[in-house]
Amino acid sequence: MLLSVIENPTRRRILEALVREPHYPLQLSKELGLSQQGIMKHLRMLEELDLVRSFLEDSDQGGPSRRRYFPTTGFTMVVDIGPGLFNTEVASRPFENRGAEKQERDGRRLLDLRKDLGEIDQELVRLRERRAELIAEKESILEEAGRAVESSPMDYRSRKIVYEYILHPQMSAKDLARGLGLRDDSVENIINMLEEENDAKRT
Repeated sequence: MLLSVIENPTRRRILEALVREPHYPLQLSKELGLSQQGIMKHLRMLEELDLVRSFLEDSDQGGPSRRRYFPTTGFTMVVDIGPGLFNTEVASRPFENRGAEKQERDGRRLLDLRKDLGEIDQELVRLRERRAELIAEKESILEEAGRAVESSPMDYRSRKIVYEYILHPQMSAKDLARGLGLRDDSVENIINMLEEENDAKRT
């Protein structure tokens, strides 16, 4: 669902504007150079997905009330694709309950806030670089595991079970069986065989 939202460049630009401050559809229309009708179509979709909400605001010139839109949820999406690796992770962060944090920062100077943001950005870069190193190491291990599984005499279903078992070291055989829609004992038999082969190679 989130991929379908952010794949659209117009919706990305709308969200980029809304995280700065709430906007009227007319403001978004002028800023993005699109018709109000087109903007409303995207806003309705974002509202249905609970990524934005709106409220009516009285006009300061005595005209009819106008609707302003604001974001409700932040999220981080990570997609890893590589040799033997396909993984997606989404972490969402509701925007509510930030009043105390806002009050604490209200009295600080803008340049101090800019400095703090710079330090956070540097730390995020270090984390991304370390994550990239770990993903490369993970890909290398999965490639090696993939070659070993592929060269084994097992049938396709057994190879898939073994590969998924290696790919998800936190999962038990029962959890794996449930995830693959297989009987517990069929998965456990293959895992037991794998462990026996592993013990034999060690000795």
